[in-house]
Amino acid sequence: MFFIVLFFLLVALCPSNACTKSIDKICEEKGISPCWASMVIVKAKRKLFFYLEGKFVKVYPVVVGKNPHEQKLYEGDCCTPEGIFRVVSKRVHEKWSRFILVNYPTWDDVKRHRKACAEGLIPLKGDSCVGVGGDIGIHGTHSEELNRSRVDWTDGCISLFNPDIEELYPYVERGDLVFIVP
Repeated sequence: MFFIVLFFLLVALCPSNACTKSIDKICEEKGISPCWASMVIVKAKRKLFFYLEGKFVKVYPVVVGKNPHEQKLYEGDCCTPEGIFRVVSKRVHEKWSRFILVNYPTWDDVKRHRKACAEGLIPLKGDSCVGVGGDIGIHGTHSEELNRSRVDWTDGCISLFNPDIEELYPYVERGDLVFIVP
């Protein structure tokens, strides 16, 4: 899997005009007939690299969880998870324009959470550890100003500007891959 992520990251070194053209225009120029999408989110760069048919199409600025430098471990830690995920569902969202749900937590996330709980690294809620969390997705924003100022404001999700999520949303389907790397 390391080589797959490396491939996507290497291809992601895109020309600067890839940010200003529409997906339709880029697909027309590259001869891409959109069938399946994938996304690579690089937390440290605050970028989402968008691919169709395995070909780089466009890059978008993003913000992430309020605790951007750590891997998500439990509900409420405000970290964005890292790993390989799949799109579970998508919907129009009243507050954030569009919401693309990913399959966090994966079995690897659950195992990491259990280990950390056994080691006393997770806060307790009553007699047991706080849960692993869920409802992680890619969505728009309720405040364009926060995103424009590059403020990491989410509880663990990835936030784009509303026009950006609205542009890529129609191309994303259930089962599409989402790679989130540090």
